[in-house]
Amino acid sequence: MNYLLPGILLIAIASGVSYTSFRLFTDVQRGILERFRTMPISRSALLWGHVLTSLVSNTISLIVIILVALIMGFRSPAGLLSWLAVAGILMLFTLAITWVAAIAGLSAKSVDGASAFSYPIIFLPFISSAFVPTESMPRVVRVFARTSR
Repeated sequence: MNYLLPGILLIAIASGVSYTSFRLFTDVQRGILERFRTMPISRSALLWGHVLTSLVSNTISLIVIILVALIMGFRSPAGLLSWLAVAGILMLFTLAITWVAAIAGLSAKSVDGASAFSYPIIFLPFISSAFVPTESMPRVVRVFARTSR
């Protein structure tokens, strides 16, 4: 469980951020950005709204995942300060990836293109030691998984 949880958290963040990119893409396609440009609001308000919504929804998802892990028996020797540091790192990572999602959502030509940027992030835990021990992996993947710890 100790190795599994970080991989699941990374996949959850990437999936949530991918949805943000999809929402921005559909807003552009439906002309909502053009409508907001005619209103007396900041040009960045729509983007910040999507980014903050993504941050809140990802935070809720991560809390639920951690609670389920605790119910299933996950225990960590880390103290409160360490957990706060982990939460801060996860939020900064989510914020950074969400801004990348905003760029992808605004510049994509199709729905698939809007969310395709998150596929490598979703794929990374599968070629790490998050789900299986590195000893059972093929040599090339094992070398990658061991060097990316």
